[in-house]
Amino acid sequence: MRLTLKPFGAIDGGVLEYLKAELRDFGEVDVAPEGAVPETAFDTARDQYRASAFLGACREEPGDRVLAVTAVDMFEHGHNFVFGLADIRGRHAVISLARLDGDGRDQLRRRALTEAVHELGHTFGLEHDRDPKCVMHFSSRLGDTDRKGARYCAKCAARLAVTLRRRGT
Repeated sequence: MRLTLKPFGAIDGGVLEYLKAELRDFGEVDVAPEGAVPETAFDTARDQYRASAFLGACREEPGDRVLAVTAVDMFEHGHNFVFGLADIRGRHAVISLARLDGDGRDQLRRRALTEAVHELGHTFGLEHDRDPKCVMHFSSRLGDTDRKGARYCAKCAARLAVTLRRRGT
């Protein structure tokens, strides 16, 4: 499987390199050239960007999966903010670093990885999990992201393995 990381706006190269190295379990990982943050995503009333607009903005990128990475603050209908969003069983996902920063570079990288693994899990059909230590547990605040880390629970890992086997990866 080939995973493409697509930065939108200026992203710390160290974060992208960390994600590239850590996401190799999903297959070959490439970093695409930086794209402009989609202007149509901005909601002036909220002073935030609609996460779903990033999914559309990376449709032309190559790869079996495309993970958009941005530093702008995102929201989606029904939520004050989101750390990320994915097309369930699709090939596109996005994470935002905007609310993951503030506690040092290493913590930012770990949080970015957790959110990336979570959103990629959705692209493989995984739903939110009740186990607060599973990466597929829903994060409503930063403490949730820190607590769960970037690992799938046994149940989600087994489901992912079946999906990957069916895909031949």
